[in-house]
Formats: sequence, C-alpha cells, structure tokens
Amino acid sequence: MTPNTAVVIPSIKDEIRTLESIPEDVPVTVEKTGTLNEARNHGVRETDADVIVIMDDDIAFSEELFYSLIDRVDQDTLLGVKDWEFGLVAGRVMVFHRKLWEDVGGFDEQLRSHNGDTDFSIKAHRAGYDVLTVPRSLFDHEEHERSITTWDRVWRLGYLCTKHPRYVPLLLSNTVAYNIRLATGIKPDRIHPHK
Repeated sequence: MTPNTAVVIPSIKDEIRTLESIPEDVPVTVEKTGTLNEARNHGVRETDADVIVIMDDDIAFSEELFYSLIDRVDQDTLLGVKDWEFGLVAGRVMVFHRKLWEDVGGFDEQLRSHNGDTDFSIKAHRAGYDVLTVPRSLFDHEEHERSITTWDRVWRLGYLCTKHPRYVPLLLSNTVAYNIRLATGIKPDRIHPHK
C-alpha cells in the first residue's frame, strides 16, 4: 500500500512538464511563492501528506519509477537524484517523510534558489538519516542554462562551509573535482556519493 504522498513542484512557469508524469491519484502542489527554497518550504507546509516528493518542473519519468521511489523511502531516509557537484541529493527529485523535513528545519531560505538541496542533504545526514541517491539518468530532463554566477557559487560554498564545518573536506574536494571536469569537458556524472 502506498503511503499518504504528495508532490511539491516549485515553479514560476505556466507549462510544467513534470505534471504529465505524476500518477493521477497523487496530489500535486505547484508552488509559485518566493524563491526556490521558500517555495519548497511553503509547498510542504501546505500539504498534510506523510511522504513528500519535491520535483523540478522539467522532468519526465514512468509511473513505475515514481512508485518504486516511494516504496524505497522509510522514516529514516532521504532519497533522490544524485546532484552534480557534491554527490548528495539534488532538488530535481527528493523523497522524504514529513518528520525529516521538520527535524532538519526545512530548506534554508537564506540560500534562496541554489544549494538548498545540498544544505538539506547535509542536515539530514548530520541528524542521522540515511541519504541515498539514484542516477539522474532515470529521469528525462530538459537541459537548460544554469543561472548561477561564479560569485554566487563562491558565496554559497563559503556559507555551506561555515554552516557545516565537518563537511568542508567533502564540499571543497568535490567542488574542485567538479570544476576540473567542467574545464576539461568531462561530464560530472561520476562524483561519488557521500555516506
């Protein structure tokens, strides 16, 4: 039996590709309020579901995949698509129980629209939750230009390192590896997950 589940899609778009893939019996909130991390938090607050699925607005997937992700998540797990830079869970797809979100204090709204997923993953790991990833290749994603500047990256990395000093080696080493891969034209798909 599928637990009480709801999907939250933070988006300011009028056409949301992801809606076409979500099973009809699953409630969906398209949240347009505030920055990305504010929208994530607001969407979670607006639903009373036990299991929350955060999704980007530009992905496609099978119904079987959706339900298999839900089945893999228990009260002690954060599950999602592996991120590009740190090997943690990316906001493209995140699945967790409401209690986890409450325990870690939700998404850090100071980070506005980038790295809230990284911070959320670190907070979950610090709180003793299992942080598990699935390959990005399971989801069809419409590629687009990233809007984050170099200065934004530096500021956010400094913020994360200050907030999570124990994770500085992970954050710095993976940032260097990621940027070397980008500079050499190697796709950054092989960054190792943190556990």
